[in-house]
Amino acid sequence: MSSSSVVLPWKNQKITFERFMDFCLYDPGQGYYTTQETIFGPQGDYYTSPSTHPLFAHSLVSAFVHYFELLARPRPFHLVELGVGEGFLGRDILGRLKDGYPELFDRVEYFPVEVGVDLPERIQGIVFSNELFDALPVHRVRVRGSEVREIYVSVGDEISEVEGEITDPRILEYMTTGFKEWREGWEYEVNLRMVEMLKDLDRRIDSGVVLTVDYGYDWGEYDSRDRPHGTLLCYHRHEVISDPYLNLGRQDITSHVNFEVMEQTGSQLGWKSEPLKTQRRFLLDWGLEERLMEEEAQGLLNSERMEERLGLKTLLAPGGISDTMKVLVQHVRNF
Repeated sequence: MSSSSVVLPWKNQKITFERFMDFCLYDPGQGYYTTQETIFGPQGDYYTSPSTHPLFAHSLVSAFVHYFELLARPRPFHLVELGVGEGFLGRDILGRLKDGYPELFDRVEYFPVEVGVDLPERIQGIVFSNELFDALPVHRVRVRGSEVREIYVSVGDEISEVEGEITDPRILEYMTTGFKEWREGWEYEVNLRMVEMLKDLDRRIDSGVVLTVDYGYDWGEYDSRDRPHGTLLCYHRHEVISDPYLNLGRQDITSHVNFEVMEQTGSQLGWKSEPLKTQRRFLLDWGLEERLMEEEAQGLLNSERMEERLGLKTLLAPGGISDTMKVLVQHVRNF
């Protein structure tokens, strides 16, 4: 354990990793998301697509206009953003709707929702998120023979990990859905909060679309890579760190989204999923390249916009952030 001003509320106890991660990220007085002044961009710990380039919102708005028509132009048209962060994305989306689609904008009711805050009731429209689900606290498990053992955090003079019985039978359900093969000694993350959030959305959406942008994988991609220690990663001052027990309350802790589980959960609820795409493919499909060409033709990419253009190159670079990010669109009672 590193030197840290964080005081853990447990002593000589073992707790689930989910509980530990929840405290480190969301504790009101000591958590990463509740105490860090700057998280995104060059002064923060990592970049997100909206902080890399404001044209990220352009492709989302193009998609939103399409789904607005698909939903028969509802009034009001709800836009529910989960995990608002510093508000870049919502601001850019609303600005582009106001300037380019005033009729749609007049129908919009925008709801920024942070983790732990109740969602609006009776949603008709789009629920969208960018790098939310990868920041939800997860259980961690390790396969021993034919048994799944939960990884606990033991809090004493030092922090250590111990294995024990699983705390929730839903963990086995998640493992069965999300991983077609369990490998001896491998560690896996189990995001039960993601499943519960999707079920909560189903109770609240009358008709709409759930659009998720996040780091993640389906089973085929996960199985093709060597992941004996799972996908848990931490970020601190633009450095990737594998140890979640360092910099307590001062580093982000994430795990990749299991889109296999997200799709299967939606299917069980009666949702229909579009094919999973890379973020790069999604942005290009919804007109980002054409928009850039328009700006070039209009002479909008002057010296003041060159920094944004470099950000766009970062956003669309093959093998970069937009190839490792995925986009899943799920339809809820609108087909």
